Amino acid sequence: MNVANSREVKAVRMSQADELLVQIILKNTKVSQDQVDQALADCKKAKGEGRELDVAHAILERNWLSRAELYKLVKARNYALIRQEDKRIGRRMFRKGFITKTQLDEALAFQRQLFKALGDIKRVESILMDDGHITPEQVREIWAEYTGFLKRKGDKPAEPKTDPSLMKRG
Repeated sequence: MNVANSREVKAVRMSQADELLVQIILKNTKVSQDQVDQALADCKKAKGEGRELDVAHAILERNWLSRAELYKLVKARNYALIRQEDKRIGRRMFRKGFITKTQLDEALAFQRQLFKALGDIKRVESILMDDGHITPEQVREIWAEYTGFLKRKGDKPAEPKTDPSLMKRG
């Protein structure tokens, strides 16, 4: 069953980050769509009771994944969100003539290698600045344009967060 077609997904408004996390969980774990639907129903029930409960914690409460497994998946989700946004920002830098396509491709490849090797997420503009390809002023200009574009769409930049409670033992 497709995540977008799930009856519980329709009943609970999920953020882009949570939608991506659900996709990663379904693809990379043995958690089923029915279990995700149950977790989303738990989120809806908690909201009705005035409690905050996100998908990750609902799955954790039902012991379908360990904290370590879930933390790893949340980091993968964060990387995917940053990667999507960095590709958009990189294309803007390329279109403005700040960087070449090769420089962008190399920065994105380095970003991917860094995440695979260390689990670190470094923004593409930081990589390009470290390499001397762009200036802080160019980064500010691109971000101002990008956030203005998102604001007009009624959106905002990705702010992927890893809840510290996912790192706790037990």
